[in-house]
Amino acid sequence: MLYQFAPSKDRILRPAEMQRQIRSRLPEDITQADTGPRVLWRREGDGVIQVQYPVRPRPSWLLPGSLTLPQVLDMRVLLEMLAPGQLWAFDLAANTVRRGRGGEYAVSPDEWLTGQHAEGAHAPAACEATTSRATRSGFRVLAQIAGAQRRGTTGMSQEARIRGVLEVEDVEALQAALEEGIGRGKAQGLGMLSLSYPPRKGQGR
Repeated sequence: MLYQFAPSKDRILRPAEMQRQIRSRLPEDITQADTGPRVLWRREGDGVIQVQYPVRPRPSWLLPGSLTLPQVLDMRVLLEMLAPGQLWAFDLAANTVRRGRGGEYAVSPDEWLTGQHAEGAHAPAACEATTSRATRSGFRVLAQIAGAQRRGTTGMSQEARIRGVLEVEDVEALQAALEEGIGRGKAQGLGMLSLSYPPRKGQGR
């Protein structure tokens, strides 16, 4: 279940505080789950927070202080719609670093997700996984990743917003990515992958 709300301005918290507030309202069997569907959240524009729960949220779980009525969407509808070859617009906030022999190093959002440099060459073998994050997550990036924006709200210096168009390759892997998140920083408001219908030709994003 995806829950969207707009809190009052005095309730906009830092990521660690937001995470604590979300977790404090949930039962232990959900907050302590190490594998499978998990609670994800992401800060959107205009003070909107999206929280994704593995099950339908109870009223007592929902964050207080909303100025507008919350919107609750059933993720099962989206998960059951997925099929190989489908095209979807995607939206992802991520911490774009990789781990190499010399420690962590920053990369472009394109390379972080697809394993390719901007010029199209693959990253060095010593620092590159055998498959890219996109491939492991069941999709292929078709359109150039657009609009990498560092927001600086989580304390992670390489936080970026990654947008583009993907093609579904492995339905089960993509379902898992949607339910479990992608990359690091899931407790900092990162990793939640969102899908929407791609714009038609001639329409703006």
